[in-house]
Amino acid sequence: MSSGQAKYGAAAREDGFETRDFYLACFLRCTGYELLDLRAEGRRKVFVFRDQPCRRDDVLSFYGDGAMVPPLAFSTTVKDMKALLHNA
Repeated sequence: MSSGQAKYGAAAREDGFETRDFYLACFLRCTGYELLDLRAEGRRKVFVFRDQPCRRDDVLSFYGDGAMVPPLAFSTTVKDMKALLHNA
């Protein structure tokens, strides 16, 4: 598993879903996932979201280029998440 990919199973919090992929994290925020935590892992950050039953399909949709989000909402979310990274 590359460091940009999501973590599944025991490494993820019981009620959460973890990813190091910044743009996936932005997509999840944009589609309504609640950000539970942002924690440091070395020089990188790990985004922890409240898991949802449809998460697997949402992640596959994102990586398969089948997801639809409003472009301006995504752009705003990217800016907000970058600010969160730099101020955390």
